[in-house]
Amino acid sequence: MLKKSLLFTLCMSAITVSHALEPAKLSDQGTVGFYIKKFGIKIVDATFGEVNSTVKFDATQLAQTQINFTMQVPSIQPTTSSLKDMLLGEKYFNADKYQKIVFDSTKIQALGRNKYNVFGNLTIKGKTRPVVFYSTITPNHIKATTQVQMKNFEMKSIADHVDIYVDGDLVQK
Repeated sequence: MLKKSLLFTLCMSAITVSHALEPAKLSDQGTVGFYIKKFGIKIVDATFGEVNSTVKFDATQLAQTQINFTMQVPSIQPTTSSLKDMLLGEKYFNADKYQKIVFDSTKIQALGRNKYNVFGNLTIKGKTRPVVFYSTITPNHIKATTQVQMKNFEMKSIADHVDIYVDGDLVQK
């Protein structure tokens, strides 16, 4: 009886681990966006309406974890609609030439209590730079933030940096 119980436990453990690495995505209610502050005041705040994502996450198998996001630049939705044309223009995202923003994880570092550093490459306007998202990840939710220097992506500098965030539930793909 003990052998059967142990075998059952091992089988269930294997199922749980493989299930966790099955691809999930950010739910439709999730958000990927950014904001820019100047003198402590948000002067730009926007989200992306079209986001494709794949999250394969297992806290026990971080080497196999993959987190990828692709945002469609023309789907940008600033809280102030008059900013949309400016953001899509050449000085910022240059949407006529660069239709996508892409993040691909390269490494996950556990910090404890569902906190992780998610290292990866961020591509904006054809420029790929390494970034680190400080993240809280569970099998059902992701919340992550990072800051990038605007000049590193050849964007007009209305501030030194832009804060990027991801927040939402994860659902099976």
